[in-house]
Amino acid sequence: MACLLKAPDGPAKGCIVFTTAERDSVIKTTTGMRDQVAFLKKRYVIGLHHNWHDHQFRYDPLFDFSMAGDGDLIEADGKDFARLPLDACNFTPPCYSAPRGNAFWDILYVARAVDFKGIPEFLRAIRILYDGGSQRRVLFICPVPEKIDIPGIRDLRADFEAMFTHEERQRVTLLTIEWDYPFPFDAETLAFFYRSSRIFFHPAPDERRCRTAAYAWAAGMPVVGTPSVASILPDAFRRPPFLFLAETPAAMAQALKSALEMSYADKDRWADIQAQFSASSAAQSMATELDRLANAHSWGTISAQPINPTGLDIRLGRHHGISTGPNKVELPLAQLCKALLVMNDAQLQAVSRTADPENALREIWSYQSPPPVRRKNLLQKLGILS
Repeated sequence: MACLLKAPDGPAKGCIVFTTAERDSVIKTTTGMRDQVAFLKKRYVIGLHHNWHDHQFRYDPLFDFSMAGDGDLIEADGKDFARLPLDACNFTPPCYSAPRGNAFWDILYVARAVDFKGIPEFLRAIRILYDGGSQRRVLFICPVPEKIDIPGIRDLRADFEAMFTHEERQRVTLLTIEWDYPFPFDAETLAFFYRSSRIFFHPAPDERRCRTAAYAWAAGMPVVGTPSVASILPDAFRRPPFLFLAETPAAMAQALKSALEMSYADKDRWADIQAQFSASSAAQSMATELDRLANAHSWGTISAQPINPTGLDIRLGRHHGISTGPNKVELPLAQLCKALLVMNDAQLQAVSRTADPENALREIWSYQSPPPVRRKNLLQKLGILS
């Protein structure tokens, strides 16, 4: 979504980041919307968060910088562009790295029921693992959209029950969740499942920089996954015990067995990899990188106000006025742009310090823009006015 990273501070600019979905579905298609975003540049540096890798990326000067990892973007015409090498996956909340208890589940997978998550590969790998005599305890947490369209899956529940016997399903749990798609759990609840599991399995064949894998590494969990999933890791960590690479269900089953049999007694070696996905560390790195890019590209001075890391793992990737459930903020981009221009620096700085700045803006600045008295009351409610 359009994410308020920094509020302006006098002559120093703020920073707002839009998503590629907002670019493609709203900014490019809505009359006058591009001009409204461009007008923000007087007061903000504007970024673009890439929710998927793009190897035919075309640079658009409307956006001062792109947020994406190494190798995620290839400019089709070879043009240079400013890139900030962080994205939503780097901002894991601290609850994931809290002390771990005894693991109840051996293998955890968390994935929406969509085609690019490798669900058929997941089921086949667990079947091969069980056929080989290693009947580990498995939990698959699966938020379900209104319609499932996964090649190789006729009916997720029916196919799962046909693949595993009743006795096996006492140890292999498919937890389908039909509410609050795509984020039915808060961070603390989801983190409990991570901290109660030994390893994370992510068989997606073509998903780079996955939040769910980042949560696992932040929790000190080995990950069994594909090379695309491994793209999130610095090269030095693309090895056991941090990562077990595999590309076919048979190889995945063997990698799962190897990961489960390895000892992880030496916890100190995980400190560096966990720091890669710390929200507080990433926010500091982002602020430093923004200042460097601003100097290199003559954007002007950026506000020294600290970046609020709360919820950035979700906030950076959700959308204004489009998408569904908790992945959507019910404030159209046109109204957001108006709020970002009309509100003064002190108000915007106070908003940026709330737990969810974008929804705070939604409450302050509804579709019809509440009258001044109601807006003042809302600002007082949020602690933005005394």
